[in-house]
Amino acid sequence: MTGADVNQEPLVTIVVSPRDRFSVAQDALLSIFEHTTVPYRLVYVDGAAPRALREWIATQAEARGFELISSERFLTPNEARNIGLRRARTPYVVFIENDVICSPGWLEPLLACAQETGVEVVAPLTCQHLPLHTQVHQAGGLFTSDVAAFFATPQGERIIDEAIHHQGDTVDAVPAGRAETQCCEFHCVLVRRDVFERTGEFDEQMVNTKDHLDFSMSVIATGGKVLLEPRSVVTFLLPNRVRPLVAQDWPFFLVRWSPRRQRRSFERFQVKWGLKADQAYLKRRDRKLYWRYEEGVVKPILKRLPLVQRVPILAKAVGALVRRGVYAAGAVLTFRADHRRVRFRA
Repeated sequence: MTGADVNQEPLVTIVVSPRDRFSVAQDALLSIFEHTTVPYRLVYVDGAAPRALREWIATQAEARGFELISSERFLTPNEARNIGLRRARTPYVVFIENDVICSPGWLEPLLACAQETGVEVVAPLTCQHLPLHTQVHQAGGLFTSDVAAFFATPQGERIIDEAIHHQGDTVDAVPAGRAETQCCEFHCVLVRRDVFERTGEFDEQMVNTKDHLDFSMSVIATGGKVLLEPRSVVTFLLPNRVRPLVAQDWPFFLVRWSPRRQRRSFERFQVKWGLKADQAYLKRRDRKLYWRYEEGVVKPILKRLPLVQRVPILAKAVGALVRRGVYAAGAVLTFRADHRRVRFRA
């Protein structure tokens, strides 16, 4: 048991799982320890973290009394969440990713909101970038303009109209009160554990993307609600020029955002929710399958070659080689990861 009052039975289990990388995981975990004042249980799913980080987390687990679940292979996001969920016995579970920094008192408003309203899912105000807790990443969102009409539409004809609220705004642009929303991202979210009796566990066929929409839609389709609680604030350390990926992150990142896995997730999402196949939403997503590779790995590599960038013809040629190498490495690593995943589940 971890928390301020070890004599009080925790109401919440915090499940930490990998997001994009491991290089900021220490900062993220320390922020939980520093800024969480109510009692909680902690389950840390490391997802084949690098050896040094795994050893550090193991030391923390022994000293602070939380459960560490190690893996010898990269886990998909929903696999990792399900592993943590199966260890939870408390009424509420917080799923938080390993690159999220908590602000002081972040957990209390989430718990209070869930207890006072009885709602199934509560999302904090999620920020991005540095300085911490200043620029909004997500303050709720939509998957449709009309929920009732969406679910009443025949299978194969449904249209997704996704919108993220307040992304890029400053936090003071977000209204102060709690608000119902249609979706929340998995950077951080509190869930009433008994909701999984209706929805089932996280869908492991959603191997990398749109898992948050799938979960939110499952909750709403079974009569539940999602609320935004903006008094709770966390920051997702989105890889960027200030806190880029490091080379040690690249293998996991390339598997995590594999275009092959994205296609599989889109196909599962489309079939599961009866989406119209030729809608603009799916076509736009299909055109962006490689953008995370470009932003997370290709561009950082090229920035390490400033002399090359000064000669346009050379820059173009080297860029093409780097791009091909990154894409090929991603394909090979994903093939191996998928093979290991199949063997593990057999």
